[in-house]
Amino acid sequence: MKKIIFPVDFSKASLNAFPYALHLAKKMGAEIITIHVYNDINLPYPDYHDYIMEKYQIAELEQFENFRDEVPKLRTIAEKEQLGRVIVRHVLKEGDTQDSILKVALDEKADFIVMGTKGASGLKEVFLGTLTQKIMNNSKIPVIAIPENCKYLPLKKILFITEYNLSQLPILKKIHNLALLFNAHIDVLQVTNFDNRQDEIFSDEWKKIRPISEVNFYLLNSIDIEGTIFDFIEHHKINWITLSTHHYNFFEKLYHLSLSKNLAYHSDIPILSIYEK
Repeated sequence: MKKIIFPVDFSKASLNAFPYALHLAKKMGAEIITIHVYNDINLPYPDYHDYIMEKYQIAELEQFENFRDEVPKLRTIAEKEQLGRVIVRHVLKEGDTQDSILKVALDEKADFIVMGTKGASGLKEVFLGTLTQKIMNNSKIPVIAIPENCKYLPLKKILFITEYNLSQLPILKKIHNLALLFNAHIDVLQVTNFDNRQDEIFSDEWKKIRPISEVNFYLLNSIDIEGTIFDFIEHHKINWITLSTHHYNFFEKLYHLSLSKNLAYHSDIPILSIYEK
């Protein structure tokens, strides 16, 4: 069975992202594995073994009870979305949050990680020092980041921001497979200050892979890369953004966007990051 990892801390951001995990699971025929991670206790008396073990057991019990009490919130959301039959399994882990999420995702051979991202500054929160950004940087499994203010909408228009390298054709294939589940359209876009017609080469190679597909290819010339991308998002009514990323340079793969502009206007758009080998 296909699997979706859903990190949850029961914050507004994580609960808000749960409908996306549910609807994706329904379309894929997947189960959702929620994971809640808590840190181990750090006591100042390492020599007092019995005291530490007693406190550790109490801390673990409290974490379990808190987790148990919060889980019904997810069931309520599922019933509200009329997706109560989606299989949901719960995992409680102690340790480093990032490492625990990535390990569970790998051990379970997950297809996606879906997680909420906090803050009203939208895309900026995804890129600058958040847990979501760290997971995106280090995950070989596709990660879907749902901004806190984003309300669930069916997937209709996907934007794939690319450099038109032929190495990204497998990425587009994964995006297209997702689009087929939702009957969604894909726009592929590069914004650059020079024109090498690489989009035509990329498009021709794509048609050899999928001769019939709802995919359009755009290459726009502009020195204002950031502004042009967001104008495209608004004009084409994009409701998902997709990026390919290497482990070490997720931020650089976004064409060195300055993020100097106010991105809160676009804080209601989910972002799908797919690892590029």
